[in-house]
Amino acid sequence: MLRNVLRLALVISLAVLMSPAYVPALLHVVAFVTERPVAVDSRASGYSVEEGTGSVAAIRSGGGRRVTLTADGRGHFEAEAQINGKAVGVLIDTGATSVALRHEDVGRLGLRPPMPSDYTVPIATANGTTHAARVVLDEVRIGGVRVKRVEALVMPEKMLATNLLGMSFIRRLSNVEITDGKLTFVE
Repeated sequence: MLRNVLRLALVISLAVLMSPAYVPALLHVVAFVTERPVAVDSRASGYSVEEGTGSVAAIRSGGGRRVTLTADGRGHFEAEAQINGKAVGVLIDTGATSVALRHEDVGRLGLRPPMPSDYTVPIATANGTTHAARVVLDEVRIGGVRVKRVEALVMPEKMLATNLLGMSFIRRLSNVEITDGKLTFVE
């Protein structure tokens, strides 16, 4: 009896915390506590990419190649990345421990689609816990900024609305800066 009451209390608490206002903070706590990647099923769209004065070509400076993304009205950043030489849309997600790829896109990116037995990495998402498949990407490029041999996770089918560019890419850059609604990556 006591076990059922505790389960009910836990479910109610989670339901309150899973309200849209608390989901981002809750996901960051889950990622920190479990030390496991967190992916968000994001339905965001309508972002713009800007580099220097709007050009998509890489800009060389003393700090290396750089690209600047401009946030939309909600403060989100989206870009077109080149993953293994193929164009794919990504949402920049500093709360995601790893690059997270949609299962639907892996074949188009030149990767072998994971077998069911490959989904061994536990993931906490806004929709609950699931498992992802670990892969290594030859190269990820945003504008002229590129990183080779990037660890990524392939999410189960229909889990993500867009690919996420997480910290397995971002932490390999020499500098990342966010000011006035602009996110700058420096290789």
